[in-house]
Amino acid sequence: MPRPAVLREAYQAPAFLISQVALDVEIRDEHTVVRADLNIERQRPDIPLLLDARHMRLQAIAIDDRRLRAAEYEVSSDRIEIADVPQRFRLATTVVIDPEGNRALEGLYRSGPMLCTQCEAHGFSRITPFPDRPDVLSRYRVRIEAHRATYPVLLSNGNPVESGDLPEGRHFAVWEDPYAKPCYLFALVAGDLSCVEDEFVTRSGRPVRIGFYVDHGNESRVDHAIASLKRAMRWDEDHYGLEYDLDRYMVVAARDFNMGAMENKGLNLFNAAYVLASPDTATDDDYEAVEAVIGHEYFHNWTGNRVTCRDWFQLSLKEGLTVLREQQFRTASRASGVARIEQVQTLRAQQFPEDAGPTAHSVRPDRYVEINNFYTPTVYEKGAEILRMIEALQGPGTFVEGVRRYLHEFDGQAATIEDFLAAQESVGQRNLDGFRTWYSQAGTPVVRVEDEWRDGHYRLRLYQQTPPTPGQPVKRPVPIPIGFALYDPNGAELELPPTQGLVREDLILIEDEAMELSFGPFERRPVPAFLHGFSAPVRLDYAYTPQQLALLVTAEADPFLRWESVQELMILAHAELVDGEPGAIVGVLLETLQRLAANPPEDRALLAWLMSLPALTMLAERQARIDPEAVVAAHQRLKLEIGAALCGPFSVWAEWGSTGERGVDRRALSNVALDYLAAQGTSAALELARKRAMNSHNFTLVLGALNALNGTGSSQRALALAACRESWRDDPLRLDRWFSLEARAIDGDVAASLQILLDDSAFTWANPNRVRAVLGAFGTQNWRAFHRPESYALYARLLLRLDGTNPQVASRLSKPLLRWRRYAEPWGGGMHDALMTLSAERLSPDLGEMVTRALDGGHD
Repeated sequence: MPRPAVLREAYQAPAFLISQVALDVEIRDEHTVVRADLNIERQRPDIPLLLDARHMRLQAIAIDDRRLRAAEYEVSSDRIEIADVPQRFRLATTVVIDPEGNRALEGLYRSGPMLCTQCEAHGFSRITPFPDRPDVLSRYRVRIEAHRATYPVLLSNGNPVESGDLPEGRHFAVWEDPYAKPCYLFALVAGDLSCVEDEFVTRSGRPVRIGFYVDHGNESRVDHAIASLKRAMRWDEDHYGLEYDLDRYMVVAARDFNMGAMENKGLNLFNAAYVLASPDTATDDDYEAVEAVIGHEYFHNWTGNRVTCRDWFQLSLKEGLTVLREQQFRTASRASGVARIEQVQTLRAQQFPEDAGPTAHSVRPDRYVEINNFYTPTVYEKGAEILRMIEALQGPGTFVEGVRRYLHEFDGQAATIEDFLAAQESVGQRNLDGFRTWYSQAGTPVVRVEDEWRDGHYRLRLYQQTPPTPGQPVKRPVPIPIGFALYDPNGAELELPPTQGLVREDLILIEDEAMELSFGPFERRPVPAFLHGFSAPVRLDYAYTPQQLALLVTAEADPFLRWESVQELMILAHAELVDGEPGAIVGVLLETLQRLAANPPEDRALLAWLMSLPALTMLAERQARIDPEAVVAAHQRLKLEIGAALCGPFSVWAEWGSTGERGVDRRALSNVALDYLAAQGTSAALELARKRAMNSHNFTLVLGALNALNGTGSSQRALALAACRESWRDDPLRLDRWFSLEARAIDGDVAASLQILLDDSAFTWANPNRVRAVLGAFGTQNWRAFHRPESYALYARLLLRLDGTNPQVASRLSKPLLRWRRYAEPWGGGMHDALMTLSAERLSPDLGEMVTRALDGGHD
């Protein structure tokens, strides 16, 4: 029977609050016993006490030391109900749980040499009976007991207050968290781990002990993560005036983790991929990802922990705001233009398709079946973009003041998005009602621009429209700030006088369905530039000519718009190749890239982005109905055309990786160049890539060479991949790369090739990183092999296999099948058939919700 939907409008404040929680966790070889002592106070009369309780065996339950009779409570598969309880009372429960058999990786489970927890969103109800909702905040005292030899490290939230030895080689530790928190922020770790320590001194002079807990042998790979944490702590003090509030900050790297990381108060649990880094095992992108995720989880200490969300519909209150803070932090530590390009690339590749598909939902949804399905790019990345627009209108200083007021007013409470907006309105004196619509309305707005040049005056007419999405056929206008400039035909920026519709000289604000602006007089027709810094998460519909785009590539100072202009040129050139042979548009693109190569920007990382082709997903989105074969063929042809036209500079840049050239930016450009050269298939390029893959001591260059070889089917590729498989066999993170490379290169007999990977001795269904390396890479990055009707059916069978043990990961990996309506035949029909096959099975609520939404409707 399908699980009923949870409705936002049905929210009610908790009937019971729990002020204190005392947990006693006794870890044994065959099971774990959890004793909980809860101080509870009723908030509403005549309502029974309901405790969420899943996958546990109840041994005892008592109120105020009186053990309840079986007739006084009712136990079901997911909850315990006690009909008659006092106004204030102490509830004691004892349950037995099985961490060793927990393959869902939520609650308490085994990961390598340790037991650890993942409680967001509803994992705590797999540990002990509790009202598992974010608006019940409690102070925790946690006692952990285990065998010392097996579990020498015992950790929980807050500060250690007691520890000692016990008979039979056992020991215990007691932790207290002085801050009230919801149960989803609870954390516990027991294991045989090595600790790398450091110290941070806050601006008020208080020392904070930093401890990174990792598998033995990985101690040398945490220096970057520790440095990133200290930079984040200092940045939050300098930028927002927020100081860390506990004596300790602990991070634990887990081998098996469904998410990237978890911000549990004072004890962060991380996927090891976002902690461990060294030049010979991690790429430059990995280093940046570690800093981003470390920063993100630390910033949650205030925006998510000290102030949490009232209910899961408010998830973006903590995640969207913390993503923005993470982006601000990352921008401050590197070239801001490149950072913004990366952010927009992620948004367009992941969130825009979600907004246009059957699983489209607003940043604050009105309903859900399984909340795990709403940890999405819409909630995270689009949520951050909404706040970025508010910041643009408020001004950075006022926005920070609004954040600080919000945190001050709701410290220690569970808040709503309205609470945050009200704090911003109170300091900025600006009505933000339009942004409430942004939060409640799904879909990506389209801004269509028409222009006219007459009698020396340049007129713009702008229209906004958001396409229908499932359950929301009619849309309202929203405020859309658009960064703006005009250039003369020689590329000189024109000075714009104050004009109605401009918030300031460089910013248009559209609030209604249409608006018109007039500029001039000018001697010649100007060239417009829209969305500086990607000022709003919208699609722009303006008929740029290839010549105008070429002008903006060189005239614009904004790195994002330079990249955007090249991307648009490449998209137009790709469409030309889909329709036939290279023509005028391809010619303009090649001339533009040659001019860039002859007169490159100083930032070689930006040049690498300017030279990079759009992702296949971006190119596919421009088709009325996606033809994967045509998309891939035209993409490959365009790659060959660019590689041939820029063979000279590419050869120079590619050699940088072989001559000891240092610097993140130069390595990035060298890898882009080598990729173009290897696609040409010359023996010299392939041999250069093979030698670099097998001999370089820098993992960025190694992986760049392997990526260049991966699509060639050459003997050099086979030699390099075989060597890497052997040398990486004892390093799980690098071995994930090997699996991903192999999955992305599958062709021919797909079923047999995939089965070889699944039968590999190093593959395990229990590790999410390994599963994502195979299924995720195959489903999202191997267009040639995945987009076949027989591959869809095979993929559905693998999802069903995964759903039996890890529904969260199965649900997330189902996305390549969901937008079947966007595809031409036979691809759309093949996806539909695969989904129908899944729908006939008994699926988890996680995967079942995704399949149902894909089949029931949508506006692709």
